[in-house]
Amino acid sequence: MDDPNDDSNRDAAVELFSTICSLTMEAVATTTDWGESGARPGQYLVDLDVDTICVEPLLGAGYSVLSEETGIQHPAGGPSPLGIVVVDPLDGSTNASRALPWCATSLCLVVGGVATAAMVANLATGDRYVARLGGGATLNGVKISVDSSVPLADAFVAVSGLADHHYGWRQFRAMGASALDICGVASGSFDAFVDMSTDAHGVWDYVGAMLVLGEAGGVMVDAPGRDLVVLDHAARRTPVAASGLALLDELLAQRVAR
Repeated sequence: MDDPNDDSNRDAAVELFSTICSLTMEAVATTTDWGESGARPGQYLVDLDVDTICVEPLLGAGYSVLSEETGIQHPAGGPSPLGIVVVDPLDGSTNASRALPWCATSLCLVVGGVATAAMVANLATGDRYVARLGGGATLNGVKISVDSSVPLADAFVAVSGLADHHYGWRQFRAMGASALDICGVASGSFDAFVDMSTDAHGVWDYVGAMLVLGEAGGVMVDAPGRDLVVLDHAARRTPVAASGLALLDELLAQRVAR
């Protein structure tokens, strides 16, 4: 197949994503053991539980999978012609462990190197962002679009990491779940998102939200200018997102100025 414009593949993926997100939401809500796995720093036992909930049905439906927790996996027969689903099972694990309502499951179907369908679900509130390539973006079924006219001086910006100088924004927040932060730009909760670190984000952290933002009319780039859709578990990027190009340019100029 390998066709990013296949509507039936995108629709089937979104339907499966919805089922998966209902299960991950239930799993996180009922988790009582927030101990770490011991496999790597910052990985909770529940991360692995939620990963299984995501990966098994995706492989069963014939998709390849790239997950933060378990890397690249293929169904029987090798790489899938349906595409590869990029999965962040539990974005904002520490938030979830502290009962902070800002954590998510992010799923994005990539076909031929193109993000084609995505769902980012807030596991605490039930809010769901959905996007299909060329089909717009929605929040809980309602179409969303950005206000692209906000200058940096008036902007409310989500950040990951610590800024080493004041960017000149109106206010900023460090929320701890990048997928939701970027989707917040798409829905107007934020005007922009900036990764203050260098190469701290894997593709699972942002690619689903990137499609939501793009379909809502926003923009996102890697600060050094590399391709953001990179299907390599070891690759890292530095995403910067904004409601419009002018604001994006202001933010990138501030990163250069540091």
